[in-house]
Amino acid sequence: MEIGQVIAERIMVFVHDTGEREDASLRVGLPVRIKDETWCCPYELRTQGRVKAFAMYGVDALQALELTMKTLRVEVDHWERHRKGKFHFLDGEGAAIS
Repeated sequence: MEIGQVIAERIMVFVHDTGEREDASLRVGLPVRIKDETWCCPYELRTQGRVKAFAMYGVDALQALELTMKTLRVEVDHWERHRKGKFHFLDGEGAAIS
């Protein structure tokens, strides 16, 4: 999945349970129309060792973006559990995504 034009980005650090630190980023692409009534909003979660790129779909650009923002919280939680660590943003634990 190509991210296309980035409309939002968060730069963070991922700290493994071992203390190892990796630069990390979360990027959201501009929603694009892919069919008459289907929109796609790509996103990417990246550390130095791994990339997860995907997209959410909606009936319009706003719904695709809204579903992407809701999904990001789940993606971050899943990444932290399975990669055994925590994202840190602005010197605080967590990616600060509501």
